[in-house]
Amino acid sequence: MPERNPFAPPERHDLGKHGRELILDARNIAVDFKVEGGVVNAVRDVSFQLHKGETIALVGESGSGKSVTARTVMRLLSRRATIKPGTKITLSGMDITSLSEREMRRLRGKKVSMIFQEPMSSLNPVYTIGRQICEILHLHNRISHREALERARQLLEEVQISQPAERLRQYPHQLSGGQRQRVMIAMALANRPDILIADEPTTALDVTVQAQILHLIKDLKDKYGMAVILITHDLTIVRQFSEYVYVMQDGVVREHNETEAIFSNPQHPYTQRLLAAEPRGSARPLSENSPIVLQGRNVNVTFKLRRGGMLRPDYFDLVAVNNLSLDLRRHETLGLVGESGSGKTTFGQALIRLIENQGGEIYFDGQPIHALNRKGMRPLRSRMQVVFQDPFASLNPRMSVRQIIEEGLIVNGIGASRRERLDRVRQALRDAGLPDNILNRFPHEFSGGQRQRIAIARAIALEPEFILLDEPTSALDLSIQAQIIRLLRKLQDEKGLSYLFISHDLKVVRALCHRVMVMQFGRIVEQGPVDEVLSNPRTDYTARLVRAAFEIAA
Repeated sequence: MPERNPFAPPERHDLGKHGRELILDARNIAVDFKVEGGVVNAVRDVSFQLHKGETIALVGESGSGKSVTARTVMRLLSRRATIKPGTKITLSGMDITSLSEREMRRLRGKKVSMIFQEPMSSLNPVYTIGRQICEILHLHNRISHREALERARQLLEEVQISQPAERLRQYPHQLSGGQRQRVMIAMALANRPDILIADEPTTALDVTVQAQILHLIKDLKDKYGMAVILITHDLTIVRQFSEYVYVMQDGVVREHNETEAIFSNPQHPYTQRLLAAEPRGSARPLSENSPIVLQGRNVNVTFKLRRGGMLRPDYFDLVAVNNLSLDLRRHETLGLVGESGSGKTTFGQALIRLIENQGGEIYFDGQPIHALNRKGMRPLRSRMQVVFQDPFASLNPRMSVRQIIEEGLIVNGIGASRRERLDRVRQALRDAGLPDNILNRFPHEFSGGQRQRIAIARAIALEPEFILLDEPTSALDLSIQAQIIRLLRKLQDEKGLSYLFISHDLKVVRALCHRVMVMQFGRIVEQGPVDEVLSNPRTDYTARLVRAAFEIAA
């Protein structure tokens, strides 16, 4: 057992002082994972307490053990995991570590529920949204199918999903990342659990919806007396929405205290470093003579969608990108911001021909590419790369880290030998802030933030001229965000890289981008130098985004 840390005793500093009922008491949680070549002590001697009707936060960097701790409470660990003797978790007076799997299934969703970090890997792609929500309702309630559908519609309405009745008939792939996360929240709240574990619940959401969802969870907590365990790397959220904070690093609790005490007077050096980590700085001035690398002229993207029943379908056109243009110069970072569903990702993917455009012209390094087919685009693919929003969906789960990064080198004929390719893979991992001894591990063995860094390493290994960065820091904690920003700046300075940076995190946009374009409903509503747009927005929509990003803790 590790030496006791004076900043993290087994019991809370305020235990029993405010008269609230103790609903969850976790003591000495320890979890090991069997991995190739040994055992990883993922969580060691973690203790925490949760009172009815309050919110506590587990914070720390990627890989600190936050999610493993939460999954231990839910008993949702992989077969490689072992909960060590001495672990005791008491829920409403009942020791859940001694319950059978059948007994735990009765508790999950009813007594304790969890919102997972990556909605696309949690939702079943072959079932409609309505069917998946109804399944949870039927599991714990004796209600008719009609009643379940109406309750599902109400749940989607509660989490601010527009046209909830129509969404019930849609599949996960037809929703944006933010909409899928809101569906996950609706499913978690379906049976009004006593405890809600929210594992990075707003990672995929834009800033305005993030504020709405957090306030929604807070309102439901107050209304139903629900307790919340909030797992996040966003300290702004922690300060606004939690009452007690546990700071984790390397599988142990370094410090815990009431929220204001943690923020006003942090004791442990790690906590002090974590609080000091915020995206800082600004993009270096761009030369006026920089040539244009990527150019779009009047780009249009339209999707044909179906509504109505099987016998009488009704098809309609959804204009996702409406006559948009941009110029991206060499060595420039252009930010593309807006709410979920505004068309940011669609526009970015159309510009690099990952999806077809239905009008307009696109030029890369002066070469027209809007008419090129898949074969014609192939020689350009090594020069333009993309880092996707959801690393778990974009990394092949059957391939090792080495295979994932090396695949692009092999396909594009980069590297004269196997040894040279291996050296490139190792260097890319180091550049992305990862150790180079993880070559034989697989994506599921890493945290969400670590998977995102693997995706970045895969992109930079090819040494491209342009990278489309689609929410590249959304899954990363603040200190790693700062590392990635420094990395992207370094690569840009050394290689003259150009970035199209799609994000809802305006703090990162302000630190990294030269210019910013604000999108709403497939149109550009405002654009200009990043400092000018974020400091003095000209439209109400942009002003709302800025307030949600920088004033959520106000």
